[in-house]
Amino acid sequence: MTKIAVIGHIAIDKVIDETGERVQLGGPPSYIALSFGILGDRIHAVSKIGDDISKKFLRQLRDLGMNAGNMIVDGAETTRFILDYTQEMRVLGVESVCEKIGSNDIEDLPDAALITPIIGELTESAVEAIQSDVLALDPQGFLRRPLDDGSIQLQPWRDRELLGRLDVLKASADEVELMTGESDPRRGIEKIRRLGASVAVTTLGQKGSLVAFGGRLSQVPAYDNDVRDSTGAGDIFLGSFMSEYLRGEDPVWCACVGSAVASLVVETFGARIDSSKRDVFRRAEELLDSVVRV
Repeated sequence: MTKIAVIGHIAIDKVIDETGERVQLGGPPSYIALSFGILGDRIHAVSKIGDDISKKFLRQLRDLGMNAGNMIVDGAETTRFILDYTQEMRVLGVESVCEKIGSNDIEDLPDAALITPIIGELTESAVEAIQSDVLALDPQGFLRRPLDDGSIQLQPWRDRELLGRLDVLKASADEVELMTGESDPRRGIEKIRRLGASVAVTTLGQKGSLVAFGGRLSQVPAYDNDVRDSTGAGDIFLGSFMSEYLRGEDPVWCACVGSAVASLVVETFGARIDSSKRDVFRRAEELLDSVVRV
């Protein structure tokens, strides 16, 4: 059993879709912990929540393997997002942002750390303090800027020093374009590799993902199934990918496992999966048979 740090805010998500409105636990630590529980790893969460969080969500965090009590900041509000899926494209808004994570919060990290900000919650000193043998990054939180009206503006971002330290970077095609200026995901992912990441993964929604490493570029399909709630799918993908990567598996296989676990979480609502590890690997094997070199 591998212990892996996940650094970024836990969130409370208000999700609006064709079924109505619901409030559920969110944020990368929640979804990644869920993937770790299925694949046999443990989470070392570096996060902050406000004392406004409900007992229900505290119990859920504990069930996911997190010591939630140590994360509570007295007088602070938990980070809260609004995710509206009733539009043609998902509309993301923010209601509150919890206290930032500073360098003094980064201590006793295990050998692997996933840097997963969601809304600029990591200070520069915190990023500099993150030192582990294996580093992975989902940059979404560096690319978002909250506005006074609660909307979120996307902005270019590139930290060459951090990118040069990475083993794995996972980002969406839109995020890769903001980081590289390349609208073609294939050119963008290769530029990410040249910036330093040993393995670069671009997620493409229902088109799957592109995986670049060691001079290879492969497209891994998405698993074809019914989607009830796509929230957290990217976080699940990264957590599952890294679980296999840290076991020494080929990155293409890691992406197949990431896609498989993501396909299971979107069949439910929130941070919950009603399937087993056996189901994960069955789906991953199906995906591996359809991988294409590009």
